[in-house]
Amino acid sequence: MDSELPSALRYLAGNQYGVISRPQALRAGLTTDMIKFRLRSGRWRLMHRGVYVTFTGAPGRSARLWAAVLSAGPGAMLSYQTAAELQGLADRATNPIHVTVPHGRRVSAGEGISLHRSGRAVEAVEQRSYPPRTRVEETVLDLTQAAKTFDDVSGWVTRAIARELTDETRLDVAMSAPQAPLAYGPE
Repeated sequence: MDSELPSALRYLAGNQYGVISRPQALRAGLTTDMIKFRLRSGRWRLMHRGVYVTFTGAPGRSARLWAAVLSAGPGAMLSYQTAAELQGLADRATNPIHVTVPHGRRVSAGEGISLHRSGRAVEAVEQRSYPPRTRVEETVLDLTQAAKTFDDVSGWVTRAIARELTDETRLDVAMSAPQAPLAYGPE
């Protein structure tokens, strides 16, 4: 990672597996020219529009997850199979990376990202999750809505309860919430 970065940006990049967004870099005091220099010199690489990796070498899964969330902007969160992966609900990583944004946001999905919109994004986010992701109950509801068979629906619910990630009461509350879940499929 770039040791010449302002300490706040270095700290942020460290917590985000070496990935930062253009707005984060600008807020930390870098200028547009400083960003361009780092890109031209190969110190940084563009992962998605306005999202950079601050190290050389191949970005790992965590860096790719951060890049997906940062590329979707404020209010974005990992969701569906990607949230399930981080919550221990799914047993392996899947592609594309699923990201949900608030319904009113106009954002284009970057390469390898499946973008969803939700009118319940504020309620769906798991507090203090890093990177941001949907709560387990919201993840289960999203996955059951996207499931192709009843066995798949049953599997997601059963797995979430059997792994003690949630319980029937919390799932029932999530299903009873106003407009729950108001998600619009991948674009």
